[in-house]
Amino acid sequence: MKRLLLFLLVVTLPFGSFAQSVDSLLRVVKTMPEDTNRVMTFRQLFLAYYGLDQQPEMLDVAEKGLVLSRKLQFAKGIDLFLFYKASSLDIMGKSNEAIPYFEEGLQWAQKQGDKKAVANYDVNIGAAYYGIGNLDKALQHYLSAYGIYKELDMQKNLSKVLNNIGIIYRTQGKTERAEAIYKESLGIKEALKDTLGMAASYQNLAALLSSTKREVEMTNYLHNALDIYQKLGRNTDAAGCYSLLGQIHFNFGRISEAKAALLKAKTEYDQKPSVEYSATMYRLLGTIAESENNHTLAETYLLESAKWAREFGQQDRLWDVLNELSKVQNTLGKNEAAYASLRASYAIRDSVTEKNRMALMEEMQAKFDVAQKDSELKINQLSLGQRTLERNWFMVGALLFGLLSIAIFYGLRQRIRTNKKIATQESALQQQQIVQLEQANKLTALSAMIEGQEKERSRVAADLHDGLGGLLTSVKSHFNALHQPAGEPVLFEKTNRLIDDACVEVRRIAHNMMPRALSVAGLQGALEDLARDLDRQGLHCQLETVGLDRSISDATAVMVYRIVQELANNVVKHAEADHLLLQLLRHENQLTILVEDNGKGFDLEKAITQKGIGLSSIASRVQFLQGAIDWDSVPGQGTSVSIQLKAESLKF
Repeated sequence: MKRLLLFLLVVTLPFGSFAQSVDSLLRVVKTMPEDTNRVMTFRQLFLAYYGLDQQPEMLDVAEKGLVLSRKLQFAKGIDLFLFYKASSLDIMGKSNEAIPYFEEGLQWAQKQGDKKAVANYDVNIGAAYYGIGNLDKALQHYLSAYGIYKELDMQKNLSKVLNNIGIIYRTQGKTERAEAIYKESLGIKEALKDTLGMAASYQNLAALLSSTKREVEMTNYLHNALDIYQKLGRNTDAAGCYSLLGQIHFNFGRISEAKAALLKAKTEYDQKPSVEYSATMYRLLGTIAESENNHTLAETYLLESAKWAREFGQQDRLWDVLNELSKVQNTLGKNEAAYASLRASYAIRDSVTEKNRMALMEEMQAKFDVAQKDSELKINQLSLGQRTLERNWFMVGALLFGLLSIAIFYGLRQRIRTNKKIATQESALQQQQIVQLEQANKLTALSAMIEGQEKERSRVAADLHDGLGGLLTSVKSHFNALHQPAGEPVLFEKTNRLIDDACVEVRRIAHNMMPRALSVAGLQGALEDLARDLDRQGLHCQLETVGLDRSISDATAVMVYRIVQELANNVVKHAEADHLLLQLLRHENQLTILVEDNGKGFDLEKAITQKGIGLSSIASRVQFLQGAIDWDSVPGQGTSVSIQLKAESLKF
């Protein structure tokens, strides 16, 4: 299965004579400079090793290609060799090590918007998670790939990922669903005339049915797969079929036929261990040897099974093998070894089942709580019914006697209370309306004042930039056109610098009053300009924004910018900080502004008492936007200001 997954990305490349290619590529790559051409030569070398199935060499070349690509910041090379390194590790049965590289590659593909690459990574990540027994994660990635392949109408890839989904369902014991998935995959492969893919589907169907009594179907599927693998010279895949045949014969009590088939698989797996079959094959051979009373051979096979289950991270299989190994070692009189195997078996069982045990306990506790509450409720209801019956008989006479007087008294009292309540509610409503009108009037006045200030700022900024700024530029141009007076070069240069300083000062004042980036590039651009200006002043500014690319009204943008600008100016003037964090995060119907510095901080109560212009300006603008502001400052520990603004006041 793992080989088919790597096949998705390299099948279209010509390999030629691999041995000759490796030798020539090794000679070439040694003489090449460290550039992108060398990266792509590493790629050819990797594919040549892949064709020869030299797995350690594949991993070595993949690591070299990835290191060089990162050094050169060569995006294509990083993407390519992340996949090659992860695939090499996965093929070698090191799925835990492969997963981080696959996931990093998946992020690269997502950033580039390459759907096909995303799906390919999903399939490989799913296979890696399957290899370590995390079926939920595996299925999640397989289903993601399935959706993309279906959208892109990639039938061949679709058939392969269906196979993998079927394997998950088979492992979960969902036999009927897995069989339907396998047959859907087989139908696509038959339509595509994908012979190798058909063999994989036959093999998967046989494995699925191995726990049933449909012996004829199983053996037919396996012989169909064997015929294809043997014709194509795929000995490793054929060994997988022999391993399954051995399991089927064993299940039906044909021990000699099972042993013969398993030994054929062993011949291949002794040279190239299989993630899927090695541990199971040796486990069956050990069981057969034990049934033949050859306990020494049984121990050898079971130790080998435990070795590969441990190597490939197959905890469930390892627990079963160690448990059986303990029994065999006990029969051989190896009490100490038997005890060690049994203890290791229980340790693995405890770690594997702990999560399920806790979930079961929580479920049982929940059921117990519900049962207890139901029982208590029934008892309370019964007791209440009895007490109510007794009280009713006792009170019936008194109730009948005083019914009329109570009714009259209650009616009069209720009428008085109702009238008072209505009067109180009307008074409270009127008072609330008066307060709302006063607040609305204040906000209207504040809005008019701030709007007038911003218009005046815009007018003065335009006059400075377009009027006085243009005039100074003209003066500068004419001054430079003059010949330098003889003997006064110093005065000429000094005057020239003064004119430059005046031009810079005019631009600075105009920008502070109304930055042009706000009207040209919007709030995002104006904030980036502000961050760069703060950096030039020696204050490192880290700007982070989310959601500002969506439309925000001009008035709101100006108001938000003024708040951030005033907060930043306070940091520059008073905080003595060297780092400032500006965050503007827009999520759904809310905008959050966070300004945080590492300066000396200040006494908030004292600053509020002094009623500084900066804090008052910020507070009035936040109030105008009907927002909430939170100051957090401790002397010597910096300052953090958080502002929450809602959509209804921002006019998005």
